[in-house]
Amino acid sequence: MVIDFTSPSSQATTTRARTTEQGNSAPKSSSGSAPVQAPSSKGDTVQLSDAAQTLQNVEKKLANTPDVDSARVERLKQEIESGSYQINAERVAEKMLNFDNLL
Repeated sequence: MVIDFTSPSSQATTTRARTTEQGNSAPKSSSGSAPVQAPSSKGDTVQLSDAAQTLQNVEKKLANTPDVDSARVERLKQEIESGSYQINAERVAEKMLNFDNLL
């Protein structure tokens, strides 16, 4: 049952009252002060689909993957410092156009 808390109605109030009554009818402990919950013989179970399991595995792998390729960054730094880094203007322009087409 869904209760709309944005517009209280008599049904929502009745539902809350029933819930409160049910909570008060729980068995009391031997001291008589706190309710005792009966152990549940049935447990809730969840089965994930194959797609959900695959997604969880991918998320775990991504969490363990560094955000930056440190080896590549170091190589590029050395190339820039030595003056051997060459910029391929055509490739840069092509990538910019491809990105623009995605928008």
